[in-house]
Amino acid sequence: MAKLSEEEKKAFIELSERGYVQSTEEKRPLTFENTPEGRARYVRWATEMAKFYKGEKPVRFVGNEWKL
Repeated sequence: MAKLSEEEKKAFIELSERGYVQSTEEKRPLTFENTPEGRARYVRWATEMAKFYKGEKPVRFVGNEWKL
């Protein structure tokens, strides 16, 4: 992992002290502009959010071919 520069360290410490409040639009856009650009922004947002969902996949320790 790369080391942080002094400027990056200061920015990180400042952000951690004051905290970051995410806007409602960043969390979940309820509506989008009915323009090609607005729809494209929504699609990019939905794509990024879909990457976080991994679903539930049970682990089954059956068979002869599994190893830890």
